[in-house]
Amino acid sequence: MRQRAPAIEKPIEGPHIALELGRLAALLVVATLLQTAVAANVRIIGANPDFALLIVVAVGLLRGAEVGAAFGFVTGGIVSIALFEPPGVRSLALIAVGFLAGRYAETADLSPNVAPIVSVFAGTLIAGAITLVSQFLLGRQAPLAYLFDHWLVPVLILNCLLAVPLFVATRWWLKGERHARISEA
Repeated sequence: MRQRAPAIEKPIEGPHIALELGRLAALLVVATLLQTAVAANVRIIGANPDFALLIVVAVGLLRGAEVGAAFGFVTGGIVSIALFEPPGVRSLALIAVGFLAGRYAETADLSPNVAPIVSVFAGTLIAGAITLVSQFLLGRQAPLAYLFDHWLVPVLILNCLLAVPLFVATRWWLKGERHARISEA
């Protein structure tokens, strides 16, 4: 039987850490611009894509739970400020999504074809649940059936369709083959 490489072989050290942080910062700018400028103008099957969530999931899968959670926090904060949303709601959702995607990558035996789709599916449900509960706690009321039928289901389908292309692009940008635990099945 062939031995598998660990999820994240070793921490990045030396001059490579600056390159890694630069790549993550550029990816943060791209995620913010996609979410604020493009997602609002793109409507497919009645939903707008959640590019920030998709990129946070990809970073979590490729870099682990801690980096995924930190990237989710920063991405959520910047997107919330840019879109004038209640502060902290999107950050909380993306922290949970980034962390859980990273834990999934570190502990599960992943297939390269299924991991991004499963992670985005679960991440969209988790982020949607956190957002709905947060909105309820903030006193914003909307009919639950309307939110489920007209918001969560179309976003879930659209995000799952966009999961693999954005994961591949993120993996290419981060040069993530050596860090991901996604097997060569």
